[in-house]
Amino acid sequence: MEPLVAEYENAHLLSTTLWSRKLTLCREGEVPSSKIYQAMEKLAALGLAEIQPTRPKLYSALPGDEVVNRIVEISRHRAEQFSKQAEKLKVTLGAHPERVRGRKAFVDLALGVESHVKRHMTHLTTARKRIWSYLEHGDLTAIDSLTTGGFPILRRIARNTTEHKIDHRVVFGFTYQTAPQLVSFLRKHRAHMEQVTGVRYSGELGHPFHVIDDDLVILSLDHPFIREGRFASLLVRDQELAQKLAEGFQELWSKAMRNLREIDFHPGVSPKLGSRSASGS
Repeated sequence: MEPLVAEYENAHLLSTTLWSRKLTLCREGEVPSSKIYQAMEKLAALGLAEIQPTRPKLYSALPGDEVVNRIVEISRHRAEQFSKQAEKLKVTLGAHPERVRGRKAFVDLALGVESHVKRHMTHLTTARKRIWSYLEHGDLTAIDSLTTGGFPILRRIARNTTEHKIDHRVVFGFTYQTAPQLVSFLRKHRAHMEQVTGVRYSGELGHPFHVIDDDLVILSLDHPFIREGRFASLLVRDQELAQKLAEGFQELWSKAMRNLREIDFHPGVSPKLGSRSASGS
């Protein structure tokens, strides 16, 4: 009888001790008591704890150095696996067309003539390599309006072009109806056009734009129902778009006229407009 009582007391003591340790683990590990055995099984599966196959199961911690080394080993293995999967993902995404891959770009919308010039065209005054512009009557009206109103955008662009030796080329698009406006603009602003490294002339395309350096584009928006013509513009920072428009500009530049006298319409251009500043190079 006494051995049975002693065995019961020992079992009760062991049970009480295990329960006390369980509560300590739950409290210090911030693990719900209902999840503690599941957590210990996971630690054992990772090699961070040992299981003693008794009834009930007992768990014991490994020495601190062994735990740290095991964690480092697990982390290294997972990093290697992640790196392999990332390479596979890179190849998979690279195989998709550009329209599926997509790309990140900064876009800003300016509404109205004043915002177009003061918010977007001011970027022409900070260019460091190139300014390639295709301009139409809406651009001439906008620039002339703001210049008359006391915002000398052309003078600031000319100063920056001279200071940093910018490759500044302009193609003016015009029709027979807008040619007089173009000639008037060139005469009025001749002093600030002398810093432009090349000017040429082409038939109107309907899509004015500026390419600034390697990654900045200004797309101008006009509409015949808007009295000023220019109602908005988009400022886009995207290297790929800038490259495509630059290629289009170069093609346009190669075909554009060097002098307004190359067409049948003679809007009374003065001899001085045949100089380098107006005829281009």
